[in-house]
Amino acid sequence: MHYFYSMFFVASKILSFLLKPLFWLVLLLVLLLIPRFANKRRRFVLIALGLLFVTGNSVLMNEVALLWEPEPFNIQGNLEMPKAKVCVILGGYSGFDHERNRMGFSDASERFFTPLKGIINQSFDTVILTGGSASVISKKYYESIYAKKLMREFGINENRIFIDAKSRNTYENAVETKRILDSLQITDSVVLITSAFHMNRSAACFKKAGVKFIPYPVHYIGNATRDYNLEAFLIPSAGAINDFQTMFREWIGIISYKITGKI
Repeated sequence: MHYFYSMFFVASKILSFLLKPLFWLVLLLVLLLIPRFANKRRRFVLIALGLLFVTGNSVLMNEVALLWEPEPFNIQGNLEMPKAKVCVILGGYSGFDHERNRMGFSDASERFFTPLKGIINQSFDTVILTGGSASVISKKYYESIYAKKLMREFGINENRIFIDAKSRNTYENAVETKRILDSLQITDSVVLITSAFHMNRSAACFKKAGVKFIPYPVHYIGNATRDYNLEAFLIPSAGAINDFQTMFREWIGIISYKITGKI
């Protein structure tokens, strides 16, 4: 079983790379340089331009994100943190510069910082940091270990912090979190915190694992204000391409999880 999960992990990383729009754009440009495909250059150029326009369209990407991402947790019109004894924070919000010996945060840093106030003032009794190394080759950085160290620097008692440094993906996050909760004999609902684009897959995994939870999505890709301008409609954006790749990876992840029975 461990071999199967390891192969699934590696295969998912390879598939994620092969399905990136930028990979296909580069591939099409390379094919344009090969004499054998000279009679197909016009077609390749049109495909590349079409791919660039669709995946780089800020308006289209924003509307797709608004449809996909769940609404923020709402208590009587206020976007407050839900009440619970335990919060579970999914990893994927940081990286580590080993040369400079420093932890750095990504665009998903809201996963870590949004619940921090509640953890410091003890609105939550316990926090579970779930996430090990998601790298296929290098296993130098285990996120939850470093995140726990940082929380200790914020003055949070380490006895309140439990970590899962084993999991490499969302499915394993849920399984390892369930083991921690069982070891602590916690059966009440926990607050599940992750990026909004990732919440659908996370919720399905945690439900499958038997964890009772209240979803609290953060780090939204979609902007509900919809303050579009002409440039957003006409000029491809590198940010939109990145968002498309993020969303597309989620959809592929959900499909593969369904096929393999993980959700």
